[in-house]
Amino acid sequence: MFWIETDEEEEALLCSPALMARRASESWIVAPPVEAMPVAAMPFQRKKSLPDVAQPIQLTATSPLSREEVSFLSSMRREEIRRQVDESERLRANPLLYLVSPQVKDWFSRQQLVMLVLFINISLALMFFKLLT
Repeated sequence: MFWIETDEEEEALLCSPALMARRASESWIVAPPVEAMPVAAMPFQRKKSLPDVAQPIQLTATSPLSREEVSFLSSMRREEIRRQVDESERLRANPLLYLVSPQVKDWFSRQQLVMLVLFINISLALMFFKLLT
């Protein structure tokens, strides 16, 4: 089967609502449509997302830390590691301590609404079950 365009189809395309609206507004448009406007040669002024590679980035590594700063930071790190080891030993000895750990408390505080809805649903289910029996 061959596709044959008829005059009716061409006329229907010429009478489309978008084309009719454009024709109707042509009489009062002062500026040419956006499609007909020439593109300016100026580049867009955008915020730079990365630093300019032409200029070298100055890091703080050029000025070394003093011995006191290094000593303080290393002792803080050793203390943190010692606390983590102690905590892991306590949790291994008594797994119930996981319930009072700060991570679990934080999770419960974030899930308060979900737990409330779950409690209400369970309560309603029990009431409905007792109503049936």
